[in-house]
Amino acid sequence: MTRHASDTVDGKGDDRWTVTDPAAVAERSGVAFEQRTYERDDVEHCETDAAGRVVVGITDGDERLLLVVNSEDEFGVLPNEAVDPEEDWAAVGRWLIEEMTGTDTTLNGVRAVREVEHVVDGEKQSQTHHVVFGGSLADSDAILDGVCDDNSWELRWFDAMPTWLDDEARGVYADIELFVGEDG
Repeated sequence: MTRHASDTVDGKGDDRWTVTDPAAVAERSGVAFEQRTYERDDVEHCETDAAGRVVVGITDGDERLLLVVNSEDEFGVLPNEAVDPEEDWAAVGRWLIEEMTGTDTTLNGVRAVREVEHVVDGEKQSQTHHVVFGGSLADSDAILDGVCDDNSWELRWFDAMPTWLDDEARGVYADIELFVGEDG
């Protein structure tokens, strides 16, 4: 039986449940919800044809958080990927982490749902959802040696909020805070 996050979830790390209705998940007890407006320069942007974005906070046994980091630009984010209409946020999240790390992933719950209104020149163009999951790697000893061979992005573990991270990037910062808090 396929389990839906809007149904009862046992909270034991069953990584095979699905999320197909973020609005319903947002109403669950213990799931943070916020609404945001993103000002876009153009009607064509990273979520133009998407239903939203999945964001995954992977933690290890030492309570460190996995970030995708560009050290050259001092920028870091939780792993994330656009979700197409009719796709399952949980399946896309598992696929993303498994592609990045080479190991199986267990998602252990939805931490937050963000409803995003995309605005260009003061006019609403679209609305999407961002779903933030917590999770862990099946192989806690997996060697993480980067995301791509041809760019400066890499995977790194953090046990506290990176001091160089710009807190003006509120969505990124808030997502990381769900896992490490302001003081780690």
